[in-house]
Amino acid sequence: MPVYFIAQVNVHDPEGYEKYRSGFMPILQQYGGEVTAIDREVKIIEGEWPHQGTVILKFPDEDQAMKWYNSPEYQGIVQDRHRSTHANLILMKGM
Repeated sequence: MPVYFIAQVNVHDPEGYEKYRSGFMPILQQYGGEVTAIDREVKIIEGEWPHQGTVILKFPDEDQAMKWYNSPEYQGIVQDRHRSTHANLILMKGM
C-alpha cells in the first residue's frame, strides 16, 4: 500500500534550505520515493494553514518510506533542514 509523507514547512534560512534541497532528490529516488506535490501558495478552503510551503512525497510502502527517512544518506542532509526550517511531518497510508 502506498504511503505519503506530508510536510508543512516554514523556511527561516533560505541558503541552508537550498543546501538541503540540492541533495534531496537523488536520495529520495534511491528509496523509491517521488514528489507528488509542492506548493508555496496553497489555496485555503477551510481553517488555517500558517505555513510557507507544503510538500507531499509518495513511497511504495511504509517500509521504503522509513528506510529513506532513517537512511544514512538522508540523515546526512536532514540537519540542514532542521537548522533552516520549522517543519511538521506526517506519514499517512494511501489507498
